[in-house]
Amino acid sequence: MNKEFIETLKRIKENKYDFTNIIDKYALTKTLIENIGDQDSFIRDLLICPILANLFYYDHLTKEEITEFTKTLIGEKGMMFDIPNYYELSVLTRSFSLLAIVIIIYRYRSDKVLSKDLFTELYNQFMDYFRNETDFRGYIDDIGWLHSVAHSADVFKQLFKCEDLVETEFKAMFEVIRERFMINTYVFMSDEDERMVSALHEAFKRDVLSEEYILDWINGFRSFEKLAKYPEDYNVDINIRNLLRSLYFRLVGDENYKVILDKLIEVLDELNTHKKTK
Repeated sequence: MNKEFIETLKRIKENKYDFTNIIDKYALTKTLIENIGDQDSFIRDLLICPILANLFYYDHLTKEEITEFTKTLIGEKGMMFDIPNYYELSVLTRSFSLLAIVIIIYRYRSDKVLSKDLFTELYNQFMDYFRNETDFRGYIDDIGWLHSVAHSADVFKQLFKCEDLVETEFKAMFEVIRERFMINTYVFMSDEDERMVSALHEAFKRDVLSEEYILDWINGFRSFEKLAKYPEDYNVDINIRNLLRSLYFRLVGDENYKVILDKLIEVLDELNTHKKTK
């Protein structure tokens, strides 16, 4: 982006996202999306993302325009950009497209700004993205937040609130979340567990899944295969324990979840490699 455009973005933010003097909001949004993975954290985090969020959140764009931009964001120029991860920082485009998608899902829930077919496509594309993302880094010096899993958690949180999605989709989401936190190549250390638990908690509140299914889902974390290899075994052990501990402390004190809490304690106790034995 050129300096003049960056100055325009600064003025928009300084004016508390007043777009009154912006003649072509469509063109502005298009340019922001094209640069959503900018490697400058100031431009990306503090200008592009909040301005784009305001454009989508409030009635600055028509439904037709939101439809067009949604197709871009869920496609190969957005969250599916370079999904094989050939380029070192291509995750920025994928990850920050997710934050815009969070707002779009919210608007779909509140105003039905997308067709049902496009929302279904969004859901399917996101699930495909989440299964295939391989860059899990949270934060790196000089670039800032990458946060693909944390941003995915924010998408899951909105999806779990969607009345269109029911048991089948909920189970599919729970399965891919468990699968992601059973990886052994990386330790999630940038609040990914808490962000994902916020999403899971929304699912619990919907009361779509049976208690039996949730207990089986928790039990499923026991199934990870140890390789007798360091740090791989350590990585997956830490990821599972952090997620389940965060879930436990999010639910503790609510009698509605007593059986689930007991199961969490049971599984965590089993996974505790440092527990003293008599």
